[in-house]
Amino acid sequence: MAKSLPFIIATMLIGTLTACATQPAISIEESNALTVEVLPTFTQTPTAIPTPTPEPPKVLTVCMGQEPTSLFRFADASSAARGILQAVYDGPMDFSHGNIMPVILESAPTLANGGAALRPIDVETGSVIVDALGNWVSLQDGVSYRPSGCTSTDCVLTYERDQIATMDELVVRFQLLPEILWADGTPLTAHDSVYSFSVARSLYGNTQSVFRSTKSYAALDERTVEWVSIPGYQGEYATFFFSPLPKHQLSLFTPEELFTSEISARTPLGWGPYTIKEWTAGDHITLDRNPNYFRSAEGLPAFDHLVFRFVPDTKTAVDALLVGECDYLDQSSLDLSQIQRLQEAQSDNQIYFEVQQQATFEQIILGINTLNDERVDFFSTKEIRQAITMCIDRKKIVDELLLGGSKVPQGYLFPGHVLFNKELQEYEFDPQRALELLALMGWVDYDQDTSTPLASIGVSNIPDFTPFEFNYLIPDDPERKVGAEIVKESLAQCGIHVDVQTLPWDQFLAPGPDGSVFGRTFDAAQFAWEESRIPPCYLYLSEEIPGPYPEYAKGWGGGNLTGYSNANFDQACRIGLSSLPDVVDYASAHQQAQAIYNDDLPVIPLYWHLDFVAMRPDMCGQQLFDLSNIETYNYGKGCLE
Repeated sequence: MAKSLPFIIATMLIGTLTACATQPAISIEESNALTVEVLPTFTQTPTAIPTPTPEPPKVLTVCMGQEPTSLFRFADASSAARGILQAVYDGPMDFSHGNIMPVILESAPTLANGGAALRPIDVETGSVIVDALGNWVSLQDGVSYRPSGCTSTDCVLTYERDQIATMDELVVRFQLLPEILWADGTPLTAHDSVYSFSVARSLYGNTQSVFRSTKSYAALDERTVEWVSIPGYQGEYATFFFSPLPKHQLSLFTPEELFTSEISARTPLGWGPYTIKEWTAGDHITLDRNPNYFRSAEGLPAFDHLVFRFVPDTKTAVDALLVGECDYLDQSSLDLSQIQRLQEAQSDNQIYFEVQQQATFEQIILGINTLNDERVDFFSTKEIRQAITMCIDRKKIVDELLLGGSKVPQGYLFPGHVLFNKELQEYEFDPQRALELLALMGWVDYDQDTSTPLASIGVSNIPDFTPFEFNYLIPDDPERKVGAEIVKESLAQCGIHVDVQTLPWDQFLAPGPDGSVFGRTFDAAQFAWEESRIPPCYLYLSEEIPGPYPEYAKGWGGGNLTGYSNANFDQACRIGLSSLPDVVDYASAHQQAQAIYNDDLPVIPLYWHLDFVAMRPDMCGQQLFDLSNIETYNYGKGCLE
């Protein structure tokens, strides 16, 4: 991970003055008599050396709009908790658009650098394996599997009962940097990572794929952790290192007790640049410089104390920054309402303000396959979904809502992601082309009145003269109300009428079967999916469709709210997710999945969300936009040295 060079302040040693005095002069007379002549003595009073005034402690104050509920690593996934824990832990890895940057590891393991390897193992009937499509199954007659040495779909075999097959298990070794200490001076070892794994597995069982994929997770020595997969697993692995927890401090607690224990939830021990001193609920958390930080020799961190202050609203946060009560405002303390004010303050050189397009995209999800039998099936064909996309002036949403600071997405992957497909079709705002496509699909302006919606003539599964009008659900917040009105106005130009309905967040996110969105009884709805390091094609897999169990494998916990199902997309996505990142199939399958998605449009991507931070104008450091490199932050004279 690239870091900025630290500054080192050299101190000068001041020499002391010494007093000088003459000694008596001794002469020998001819008479051999000894006479002593006393001469005047001269003395010099030493110049007083002023005691240097110690510099006051240097403090960095970060203001947040949210207070975490806990700092136990497995308890709170909020941005506030993640930001504070960056100061406590530093890593163990940082991520950026699919790239991995190790922090306390020597490298990210790969097949090429020898950190990962495939090892042959014999399996037989009843063995738990990962099949050729990435499913966790019991090896039975007819199951497709990848034999040893097979890393693509071209060499898949079908298992015959009672035979012994040879498959591969994936072996990955993570090597810690030497001489990393916990803040209390105890060496951090591979055993701390193994302890963290055992805590997480006890808490979450096999609900997460990493645990279902794991055969063993063990410490080979003080610095080496080895993860071994069950036979047949070929997928993501470089991130399967578990962030260490201090075994010497926490092992007397049960995993459940760690959620409420003071030392794990309020003052967790870390190895990062700072260590927590106090948490005053509702006001602030204070941290002190960690003298055992493994980068201390570089002069890091620059501050004696770090304060995370919790502010009630974005206006208060900006006020505090302008009067010097905050040095840095993180993303949780800002929203779109303050952008103009921040821009004006920056133009007056009062602050530094930075905006970045984030890999979280706002979308309109369409009820393609609904559980509401009374709903009209408007969106079942991709041509209709393409026409609707061309009817919406998405650039106007970006310009008016986000001040032109974002872009219209072409799919679910951010353009900066290493796997982004650059050949995707762009659906420009083109109402005339959209109307032509709608007419071809049987939606026409039969009464020649543009104030009334289009009507169906010969549309499959829809009675003739059905008006093209539907309900559009949005969460109750100002940003989405603005965007939804532009969507409504745009679609009206294409003869499609929309009834915007606002729901409080708790109702909007209510689980199925009662909630309209997660219960799949809606027409259309708008919300955002957060950034995922792994391409989130899995959100649109057929098996992710929520519904009553056992008809729907995930029950009401699936993420494919549209009900979209395409066998070709499923296959491409599964191949991508079940291929080693080092092989050709991995990238090609993910790009193919994006192309199918881009053609089918199960959802309409609206815009990439913006995140922004603001800070005093003399701040410097590595990657100022988030807190992942907070150990490098500085301000004032420290930025000039």
